[in-house]
Amino acid sequence: MNFAVTADDVRSVFGLTGVVHFPRYDAPHNRLNYRTASLLSSIGLPDTEWFMSKASLRTDDPMDLVSWYGSRGTVPAPCQHWLVLGFFADTTLALDPDQGTVYALGDGEELVYYPIHRDVESLVYALTRFEALRRQLENDDEETEERVDALRGEITEFDPLPFADEDSQWHLAFEEVIDGIW
Repeated sequence: MNFAVTADDVRSVFGLTGVVHFPRYDAPHNRLNYRTASLLSSIGLPDTEWFMSKASLRTDDPMDLVSWYGSRGTVPAPCQHWLVLGFFADTTLALDPDQGTVYALGDGEELVYYPIHRDVESLVYALTRFEALRRQLENDDEETEERVDALRGEITEFDPLPFADEDSQWHLAFEEVIDGIW
């Protein structure tokens, strides 16, 4: 299966210990669509200090959204079968296993959610490109704003969802890179 990002791309940016691979399960236990399951098992999901994967092999560590948010209130009906993927800044990212769409969930009295990536491939693509940019800027901080804007355009061309919502954590992360916080 071809993806826009390869396992070598992800490993070259995050290293061997910075990527989590998810085991493949045969139906009926596997709730993921085939493309998502293939990507997560063959390429993996980055795991860093700024994007923490929610991967766990422990059976007492809930990955479904209802178990994760259940003690904080009611999870809206459309989200009840979603899986927690990880944490990006102050936002929980959840996966709709049927459609493959990645959603950002904001904390508050009421669970607010919006699509942030069309699929896990887009998420891994954006995370990998973002980390590569961060590393380049550590060595050369000239033209930071131009480089960040160019990456924003590249990610938007691949998938417009990361920057579609003005409250997206991607906007905040990119502004913080420009301001020198990252």
